[in-house]
Amino acid sequence: MGRYILRFTGTGPKPAVDVKRIRSAPQMTVLDDSARMLLVEAAEEQIKEVVSSMPGWTWSPERTIRLPDSRPRPRRKPKD
Repeated sequence: MGRYILRFTGTGPKPAVDVKRIRSAPQMTVLDDSARMLLVEAAEEQIKEVVSSMPGWTWSPERTIRLPDSRPRPRRKPKD
């Protein structure tokens, strides 16, 4: 099972009927919900099956991006 982002690309708010269908899908867990997106945990095959029958929805695997270390560093080594 992986984590996937489901995004509603249609006009207006995401349809409540579609959200209810996603939440009631077996072996699919909604982890987070925002105005136009859902973060879900499920198998890829199940995501394809559910989203393909709902117009206006797209999906993609969740990706994490490591942020650079922004702590200040000395420019040169201290003298002994």
